[in-house]
Formats: sequence, structure tokens, C-alpha cells
Amino acid sequence: MKITMYHRTFPVKDAPVAVSLVPYAASQKHTYTANGKIYDAVLKEIQVVVPDDAKLDVMKNLLCWAGEKGPMKSTAREVYDFATAGTSGFKLA
Repeated sequence: MKITMYHRTFPVKDAPVAVSLVPYAASQKHTYTANGKIYDAVLKEIQVVVPDDAKLDVMKNLLCWAGEKGPMKSTAREVYDFATAGTSGFKLA
């Protein structure tokens, strides 16, 4: 099954990166200051393949699914890391 994740970073070296399972609020403006210059966030949507039985808990921003060792819950960062590493059941689409 595919889900959409939301990726936020800034166009400068070593800037922080954030990922979310729910969209960022359109009313929020995110900025980052480096070397005396202010950068606006760059937002993009990423399609990620996750296990077929996965469910989103949007209130807690978690992905829940049945793993080999029972029920699993992962944060958006963990899901993104699983997908980029190609962990079983996860990949970037």
C-alpha cells in the first residue's frame, strides 16, 4: 500500500529535515537561519510503500502495522528511514 509522507527542509547545507505522516498546516511558516540569512522551508510530498495492513494514527502521527514480532508503531522519521533503507515491506515509490 502507498501512503503520502510530507518532507520539509531548507535550501542550505546542513539544514534540518522533518518528515510527517500528516500534512503541515498551511498557515504555518517555517524558516531557518544560517550565516545571517533566513531561508524559507521547501516542502514536498513523498510516496512511500508500507505493509498492506498498515494504518495511520493521525492524532499521534504514527504508522501502525503487524510486524513479525506483533503490533508495531513507528514515527514518521522511522517510516522514512525504513523506506530509504529498503527495510522489508517499505520503500520509496
